[in-house]
Amino acid sequence: MTYGARVLASCDRLWLQRPAFADYDRALKAAGVGETQPLQIGQGGFGPGDGVLLNNPHNPSGKLIEPGWIRAIAESGATVVVDEAFMDFLEAGDGWSVVGLVETFPRLVVIRSLTKFYAMPGLRLGYGIAQEGVLEEWQQWRDPWSVNSLAAAVGAVVLSDRAFQRRTWDWLAEAKPRLVEGLRSLPGLTLEVGAANFLLVKSERSALEIQTELLKHHRIFVRDCMSFAELGESYFRIAVRTVAENQRLLDGLGEVLG
Repeated sequence: MTYGARVLASCDRLWLQRPAFADYDRALKAAGVGETQPLQIGQGGFGPGDGVLLNNPHNPSGKLIEPGWIRAIAESGATVVVDEAFMDFLEAGDGWSVVGLVETFPRLVVIRSLTKFYAMPGLRLGYGIAQEGVLEEWQQWRDPWSVNSLAAAVGAVVLSDRAFQRRTWDWLAEAKPRLVEGLRSLPGLTLEVGAANFLLVKSERSALEIQTELLKHHRIFVRDCMSFAELGESYFRIAVRTVAENQRLLDGLGEVLG
């Protein structure tokens, strides 16, 4: 994200989809960006002086953005950076990704991650897709050894592991609907069901209280959304896990909320 922020830093106006992952603001601030404008999905009026930072699927809601709208922004001459860190969780992700548009639009950059889908966050491995001129510029910014040899070797292996991809898609297709159904049966919760491997939950009770009680009495940790300034204490985000683990969470939430 650091390189994406530097690409956007030269823009006259920067539009950011919110609520936004806290590291976006941190990276933009480090790149010298002052203020950002709140972005409404579907809006127009962009031009060559604009920069747009998108997250597709969106974190924390998991909602998808139509590629046609992103294309329209790129056609306006704006600089567009799209973080597709969770796109691999969609079996039909190629139909939602804008990687195929990079060749057409020189000011379009796509950022992808291998740490989410392939469950190896410790390696911190990801990549950017852009036209040659942008990548040459990045080469001047990056550290000499930005990817260690172990991470590079693992990355080459996991990208060719089609069996793991298939198992992951099959698991998500089974486990997520059951978890959604179970959460909807609990009192005081409202869900936003997106395309990613997580769910954003709004609670009538303090999410911090729920987090504390789940951890204390059931040894289950759910992620609060305090790092998303627009959400605060009313929201928490949960990852989809195995059917058995999801049921354990539902049982714990049932006791906490009951």
